[in-house]
Amino acid sequence: MDPIVIVGAGPAGVSAALELTRNGQPVVLLEVADRIGGISATREFNGARFDTGPHRFFTKNEEIGALWMDTLAEEFIEVARLTRIFYRAKFLSYPIELGDTLRKVGPFAAAGFGLSYAAAKLRGVLRPREPQSFEDWVVSEFGRSLFNAFFKTYTEKVWGIPCTEISAEWAGQRIKGLSLWGALRNAILPSKDKAKTLVEQFRYPSLGAGMMYERMADEVRQWGGEVLLGTKATGIRREGNRAVAVRVQSPGGADEIACSHILTSSPITEAVLSMDPAPSDATTAAARTLRFRCHMCVNLLVEGETFPDNWIYVHAKEVELGRVANYANFSEEMRNPSGAAPITVEYFQFPGDALYANPNDDAAITYAKAELQRMGIVEPEQVTGGFVVRTPHAYPVLETGHAPHLATVREFLDTVENLQPIGRGGMFKYNNQDHSIATGLLAARNVLGADHDVWAVNIDAEYHESGKAK
Repeated sequence: MDPIVIVGAGPAGVSAALELTRNGQPVVLLEVADRIGGISATREFNGARFDTGPHRFFTKNEEIGALWMDTLAEEFIEVARLTRIFYRAKFLSYPIELGDTLRKVGPFAAAGFGLSYAAAKLRGVLRPREPQSFEDWVVSEFGRSLFNAFFKTYTEKVWGIPCTEISAEWAGQRIKGLSLWGALRNAILPSKDKAKTLVEQFRYPSLGAGMMYERMADEVRQWGGEVLLGTKATGIRREGNRAVAVRVQSPGGADEIACSHILTSSPITEAVLSMDPAPSDATTAAARTLRFRCHMCVNLLVEGETFPDNWIYVHAKEVELGRVANYANFSEEMRNPSGAAPITVEYFQFPGDALYANPNDDAAITYAKAELQRMGIVEPEQVTGGFVVRTPHAYPVLETGHAPHLATVREFLDTVENLQPIGRGGMFKYNNQDHSIATGLLAARNVLGADHDVWAVNIDAEYHESGKAK
């Protein structure tokens, strides 16, 4: 019996492999990197542990929460969330704390936010229209002044394009359920029923996010699954409407693995453009329009006093970095034996951007150290070492106009009856870990005989809010 080939060992791929092997299915799990976890991987450097950017483990899905807990048990620790926004050389609490925000932005700016919000709501009543872009959506919900202060700069750092060119779909996915009045109400009268972005507690693996998926992969092996690291899927061969083999490249050379099914969390563009025989010219052209944003982690080992946050969103225009995380504030076990803190400085780039394209890691480390000094949170002499991790297809760019192209690609993939895209890259959806896991579980259950529409899984869908992913 040919195995089920799963491309990508991030949260979606590992979860799918675990579900299938637990049900007696032969699985080959492919991962191009040298470790499990994808963008949730953890790396060790000089005794400290670094995630690939900060990750919190929060879900309302009981099944996924149980899967996490069963995997790590007492090593799955509770973490108090402390995150702030760096704006105009000030650190503002996030979620909003009314007194803190008013004190730091001043009464005039606060009044301007309120008036702008009221004007946006009035305009929505008098001239209602469907938002077309991220900017439209946020301005209609919060007002122009709050958009300019707390959304525009950071969002454009992350995506590298103007907010007018980012799809309103992304705003609806990421900040739906958050309102100005709701945030202020929570600041005054805290509620247990908060939007996802305002969660103040989360769980976390004591040795980093990657620990979760490494343990899952260990269980996949115990159930007889094969896990191949450093192995890139370079093509999918099909006969008629079925995929029959995956071509791979590994340190041992090129090979081909016959398959009964394929689940792929690799970039959706790669799945389409590597297909043999190739799809139509229209499908190929549509796939080429879909872009991904690169993620660059400059990881620094820092001695002495640092900042108390889990992570800081950097809205300041004066620095290029978008976010900075201190993993010692997730788990003390992330520190190295001498107590130095592992800190990641994050940059969001396109492949040709100067910082990302420069292979000189020392230059990137020097650059990040200077930016942290400019923010006043770490001095260069505190840094005792570092390394850089570049992830080329980290975030699908949901720019305006992408939807018809994605629909064309999906229509073609639907014709390959034993292939299912899963996860963030595979489905071209910007999502959280639990969402990716749900797509992997449901796709695996389809292989076992279920009939789930994995494309219908949404971060606001019922599966996420309660009950099992079924």
